[in-house]
Amino acid sequence: LDAEENLDDYVIRAPFSGLIAKFEVKKFDSINSGAIIGTLVTRQKIAEISLNEVDAAKVKVGDKATLTFDAIDVLNITGVVEEIDLLGTVAQGVVTYNVKIAFDTQDERVKSGMSVSSSVITDVKPAVLTVPNGAVKVRGQRHYVEMFDHKIQPVIVGISNDTDTEIVSGLKENEQIVARTIAAQATP
Repeated sequence: LDAEENLDDYVIRAPFSGLIAKFEVKKFDSINSGAIIGTLVTRQKIAEISLNEVDAAKVKVGDKATLTFDAIDVLNITGVVEEIDLLGTVAQGVVTYNVKIAFDTQDERVKSGMSVSSSVITDVKPAVLTVPNGAVKVRGQRHYVEMFDHKIQPVIVGISNDTDTEIVSGLKENEQIVARTIAAQATP
């Protein structure tokens, strides 16, 4: 009975199930508490991405995400944000936070260590009027767009993404605005 109890003291248990990818100890090696003795790969695949502090402030656990992989052209996987670092990492004056995204479906083509790109959905608004980000200008605290007749049209903006900004009021669908201006350079 004492031998069985002593044997229980020498059992190593993983915090989750998976496949042992690397094991760095052998019989009769001594290890200390907290020592890394191997690598265990979970069957539940997780993507780890880094976000700057501005983007990390918008993301929360439970947000939906889409994942694409450099090595697999046609593969898009959906997922959900599982974890966000509480402490950021500072490198060259830039603060980043690691975010873990659990896959909704498993795909055997995805291998550990592959490059992944992710879009995290922080807000969804169906059927809204949007304009390209470059069309929205700011003067003081007010936003405006320029109409084709050079008239300045005040607008109230809503949410935005990398390319478009929601217009809450000030414009109607199909109105034409200046989306971008290009300054001509004079040649001598």
